[in-house]
Amino acid sequence: MEDIKYIDPAATFSRATVHNGIIYFSGHVDGKKHATIKEQTKALLERYDELFKLHGTDKAHLLMVTIYISDMSLKAEMNEVYNAWTVPGRAPARVCIESKIDDGYLLEMSVIAALC
Repeated sequence: MEDIKYIDPAATFSRATVHNGIIYFSGHVDGKKHATIKEQTKALLERYDELFKLHGTDKAHLLMVTIYISDMSLKAEMNEVYNAWTVPGRAPARVCIESKIDDGYLLEMSVIAALC
């Protein structure tokens, strides 16, 4: 398909793929494995802000966020950080799923956004 751009075509999966003005990010985690869910959420959202800038979009253009969380009892704390980060009136569709994640990680997010 000629209209699909693979960000890393040599990899076994792309960290992001662009198609028809939409960027699909694979799951990302807090690379430093901060101790708390709030710290990991903040670091991960800052990473997505960097990725958005790099690829020509921003959080105001989010369409869908899938959050994998290691323990649903941490959801309220994660939401405090996540809700403060989203753009008022521009909240994307979202799902939060409890899931086993690699040791030390409390959450992983996969994001879809429109390009600016």
